[in-house]
Amino acid sequence: MKPALLFLHLALLPLSAALAQTPPETAAPVPPAAAAASAPEPAASEPQLAPAPPPPSCAQLTSRALSADLHAATAQSQNQPLQVQVRLYDEAVAQWGSAIAACDGRARERAQRNLADSQKTHDALAEKLQSGSQCESAHRDAGALQDLARGAFGERRFAEAASLYRKAEGMWEVAAEQCSGSQQQTAQRRRELSEIDGHNAEFCAPPFERAREFSTKLRNSGAALPLAERQTQSQIGETLWRDTAALCKGSAQELALNNAQALARERGTPWVSTPLPGAPPNVAPPPTAVAAAPRPAPATPAPAAKTAPGVSTPVAAAATAAAATAAPLRQAAAVPVTPLVTAPAPDPKVFDRSAGDTRYVGQFVRNDDDTVSGTGRVEWKNGDAYEGPLVRSQRQGVGEIRWATGQRYKGDWAADHATGRGLMVFANGNQFDGTVVDGQPEGEGRLTYASGDVYTGQVRNGLPHGKGSYVWMSGQRYEGEWVNDKPQGQGKMRFSNGNQYEGQLAAGLPQGQGRMVFPSGDIYEGQFEAGKAHGQGKYAWKTGERYEGAWARGLKHGQGIFYWPTGDRWEGVFKDDERTDDGYIVRKGN
Repeated sequence: MKPALLFLHLALLPLSAALAQTPPETAAPVPPAAAAASAPEPAASEPQLAPAPPPPSCAQLTSRALSADLHAATAQSQNQPLQVQVRLYDEAVAQWGSAIAACDGRARERAQRNLADSQKTHDALAEKLQSGSQCESAHRDAGALQDLARGAFGERRFAEAASLYRKAEGMWEVAAEQCSGSQQQTAQRRRELSEIDGHNAEFCAPPFERAREFSTKLRNSGAALPLAERQTQSQIGETLWRDTAALCKGSAQELALNNAQALARERGTPWVSTPLPGAPPNVAPPPTAVAAAPRPAPATPAPAAKTAPGVSTPVAAAATAAAATAAPLRQAAAVPVTPLVTAPAPDPKVFDRSAGDTRYVGQFVRNDDDTVSGTGRVEWKNGDAYEGPLVRSQRQGVGEIRWATGQRYKGDWAADHATGRGLMVFANGNQFDGTVVDGQPEGEGRLTYASGDVYTGQVRNGLPHGKGSYVWMSGQRYEGEWVNDKPQGQGKMRFSNGNQYEGQLAAGLPQGQGRMVFPSGDIYEGQFEAGKAHGQGKYAWKTGERYEGAWARGLKHGQGIFYWPTGDRWEGVFKDDERTDDGYIVRKGN
């Protein structure tokens, strides 16, 4: 305390004491200044209360929740006791609830999604725990039998695999009887899958292998065969695949049909059943064992290279793609595929495992329903390979597939289909960069042909269709409407010889009403047919002459009037570009 204030404080002490003894009703009011002066200062050594710590931030709570989720997912992937897994997911749910209370905006939405996912997993584990040890033991034993069956199938021990799949089918049936709720549903679903896998191992796998080996040999050596022999071998290959499809179920049946149709597209002739000489007969399943054939996956046509037309040469139509450049986007054989769900996949770990003719290498895990999730590389025995994410055995996100034919696609995937935006490179050297629907260029994009031609605009079924522009290597250009790969409708064409046309077109040629400007400066305006003046039209020469009248096949033909720069004119009938005797001259001024 400063000396002056201390002196004043000591001087007022007697007065303060007196006022304290005065009754309230007689006490004189204390001036504000004096009251302020009389208030004692806190001692310098008096302890102060520490401020309360701030509550955890949204970022801190989110980090804690993510850490809890990681611990729970790790315990689940390591098959720790169910009690431990349920307790860890309880903690994760509580942490996400705290994060929701502290966050807003996108952070809050993210926390809500994660809470729902963790709660869903928690409920499934809790139900599994409640089902008891007998249910869990049955699931474990059935899963072990199924793993043994897959191993035998991958090593081509098909008879043994069929037996093990049947045993797994029986054990899954036992599990369905001992479990309830979702555990019972899972067991029933996996029993059905084991039944399909057992059927395919016994009846489908041997002919499938025979058809695959024949197709591989044909692909490697077919180009050296004479055309007639190559056609015969293709018929045999298609017959093998069709016979195989009749013996298979599920995705294996669909794959066999896709391979048969690929050979048919490449060959370009109708299928005639042609059995392989000396081939052993297929073992037929019971009459009720073969399911109806599913609809095959659509093919991906490769746009063909273009040739530049002249004034009277139509734009070449795109050739249909061969199967070598139209490999279907297929599902992995012998891997059951279920609808896409939003629940997160278990924490992935590296593994290298085969299922049927499919091999998985990367950060994958096997889900409860026998599907595969994670990121890595999927390889098929025929040489096809995919790199990218899988969600329950379905390609989802951004990934790349390379077919053994040389065709490849890199871009968006949705529910196991190449759908979204991506780059498609065909085996013939053509490329498409744009929107893709089910593995086929569709919508907007850019087609770059191996010849060097470039199309930019709308496409349908892999071909220019709608509005777009095309630039040929020869220098020819077109901008306007397209129908099935041909300039058709209203547009502008600049031909390589310098002619410029604006108007209606059909099959790449002027057709209908239009206007042609020639490099010499001459102009024709009127009707066209197949790229030539035909019908009524006007032709003006740069030198000043002009003609108005009928045309046929690019020549003056019929009734017309020819004007000279002097003002004179000739009226009458023209034939094959020449005046006839049926006409007369009209002088200027007459």
